[in-house]
Amino acid sequence: MRFVLDCNVLVAAARTNGVCRQVVGRVVREHEMVLSSPILSEYEAVAGRRSQSPYRETLTFVIGTLASLAVSVEPADMKFGLRDPDDEVYLATAVAGEADLITGNLRDFTETRYGPVRIWTPRAFLDQPAKIQ
Repeated sequence: MRFVLDCNVLVAAARTNGVCRQVVGRVVREHEMVLSSPILSEYEAVAGRRSQSPYRETLTFVIGTLASLAVSVEPADMKFGLRDPDDEVYLATAVAGEADLITGNLRDFTETRYGPVRIWTPRAFLDQPAKIQ
């Protein structure tokens, strides 16, 4: 399967050796990662924030690794009516890449599915069998 990772998953993976780090590892090992230029730019902008300075080296490494492994797509020209318009690109990228989205941001992604895109929490993703179909 293909997955788009919300930026909050990457930040959490860089900060602690917990659920989100396991998610990133499983996606890299067993699935395909989908990225777009706008998402990569957001990853890099967040990594550059002062609040991320203790984790910047790890974030930069993870972002570089994902960028080198990911399938790159142009986001679909679609809107989903999300509360935060900046999050629209994650769904548009998932649609273009025929992927699902893994996010911890259930405040903005309130539905379990947006068109063809399933929304997974990091825990729900890990709780599924290793080879999700």
